[in-house]
Amino acid sequence: MQSLVQQSIPFFDNISTGNLTNPLLVLVIVTVSLYSLYQWLLPKPIPGIPYNPQAAKSLLGDAPAMVKEVSATGEFRVWCAKQMKQMNSPICQIFIRPFSKPWVLLADFREAKDILMRRKEFGKSSFLSDGMACMGSFHGIYMSGEKFKANRQLIQDLMTTSFLNNHVGPAIFGKGLELMKLVETKMNLARGRPFSVKKDFEYTSLDVMLEFAFGKNWVHTSLGPQMELVGKMQAEDIDAMMEGKDPNEPVVFPMVPLVDFLNSVYEAPEIVERTINALMPKLQTWWWSKQSWYKHIFDAKERAMKEQVEIAISNFQSGCIQTGIEHMLMREASRAEKEGRAPDFRSKVLRDEMFGNIVGGHHTTSGAMMWLTKYLTDHLVVQSNLRSVLYTSLSAAKQENRLFTFEEIRHAKLPYLDAIIEEMLRINAVPVTRETLTDTTILGCPIKKGTQVFFMSNGPGFLSPSFPIDESKRSETSRASKINATWDETQDLAAFDPERWLVRKREGNGLLADDVDFDGAAGPQLVFGMGTRTCWGRRLAYMEMRIVIAMLVWNFELLKTPPALSSYAGLEGIARVPQQCYVRLRKL
Repeated sequence: MQSLVQQSIPFFDNISTGNLTNPLLVLVIVTVSLYSLYQWLLPKPIPGIPYNPQAAKSLLGDAPAMVKEVSATGEFRVWCAKQMKQMNSPICQIFIRPFSKPWVLLADFREAKDILMRRKEFGKSSFLSDGMACMGSFHGIYMSGEKFKANRQLIQDLMTTSFLNNHVGPAIFGKGLELMKLVETKMNLARGRPFSVKKDFEYTSLDVMLEFAFGKNWVHTSLGPQMELVGKMQAEDIDAMMEGKDPNEPVVFPMVPLVDFLNSVYEAPEIVERTINALMPKLQTWWWSKQSWYKHIFDAKERAMKEQVEIAISNFQSGCIQTGIEHMLMREASRAEKEGRAPDFRSKVLRDEMFGNIVGGHHTTSGAMMWLTKYLTDHLVVQSNLRSVLYTSLSAAKQENRLFTFEEIRHAKLPYLDAIIEEMLRINAVPVTRETLTDTTILGCPIKKGTQVFFMSNGPGFLSPSFPIDESKRSETSRASKINATWDETQDLAAFDPERWLVRKREGNGLLADDVDFDGAAGPQLVFGMGTRTCWGRRLAYMEMRIVIAMLVWNFELLKTPPALSSYAGLEGIARVPQQCYVRLRKL
């Protein structure tokens, strides 16, 4: 803009004061000024990185096209993958927020891994932090500095083997049993008709996270009231309701309203997602914080969290340390003693941290279990193979005609189940985002400080073959890193094929632990991120998926559902969740 103004100065110098009253000259001046402003406000492409030329000619950039598609599909990642393919490049740029720097998309696992694990010039994305402002002092909003480390220290005991096996695992097992009872009751009522289990999985994960945090101190569960309601229903009532309808029409079961705090757990991630998508997230958060509906959500959160902290303080002081909150109090007491201060048990940091973990664990794991159910429903050979592996590996339970115990499933080596989970996660990962903390380069292209970089996990290099890349353009650490040569990109990478993750130990087609090993590093995987900001709760998520899905396949045959109820369309937010999750079950 400065150069345009300088070019206009001689013209302006030649205009006398009297001439400024000439309407034509005024019009010329205004036109030149507006044109200069328009040119200055247009998107500024990063040199050397492909982009959509038409978007660079619009003040709104790529935003209208992106909004149109995402409004229809619910998925930002799908639109992004299309841009990579259209530009035929492992790196491209898009213009989403007017008057801001371009966003950079990178579709190369090797370079993404290098950046996430080794390069210090990339950090937490500020646009994500701004979007998560409603979560308060949760560690996920912080850059990787002292606040981030302090919060992670508070929760460091909660992913230990002892806490998971002694507290969380039995809770998952118990909630899994409740889920099995609920879906069996619905199956009997539906009499062969399909029904949705979307809310059932959500409620299971929610109850798991509540017990993870509060143990039995929290009494308002989500599965319990639902089971009580459905348990009072009669099959004849469903028959009357569905009379005259197509047998493929799903049964819609009534739902019990959740208590306010549980609604807060549901609504908080929706606020985060809407704020991230806002043009001015900070302003939107400020404005919403003045609204009664917003206050109601977070007032309910604060009331419940304060109540549970008081119970935990009483238990901790009496020597009882079992729940997640109680372990956090123990960690705060230890830290305070080292620092020579009084412990702050009633800190808002502690409440926000645990609330953030409840929200994250509930939203992400429930969606993953829905995807697993859908894949197993549509891939009957995989489902049958998994059931055979479970029955053989847990043979004592099968011979005694009972369900396995938590200890049995915990100790069982089930590489095939692990591979099924990993393949589902690979296909449904959302982009990982980082921000450049200094001027740097990616694949030889200059990137300015403050640029948002999205590591795509649903395009080339993940769900289609990788782009060829000149090795000289990679960073030094990337060139020095090892490449897994066993991943076969000649296969259909968009297809669901769990055996990609297995390494055969002996001849044949066996899928037991004696036949194969699970290799979690066999292929590209970004679902939990990498490096210092790797998803903190991933061990809990794997444990929950492993137990609940094993229970489901052990107890039921997942029959095909009608095409109209079997869509793989997703909704993208904190995680990618399916828009539909219907089942048609047969008890085994």
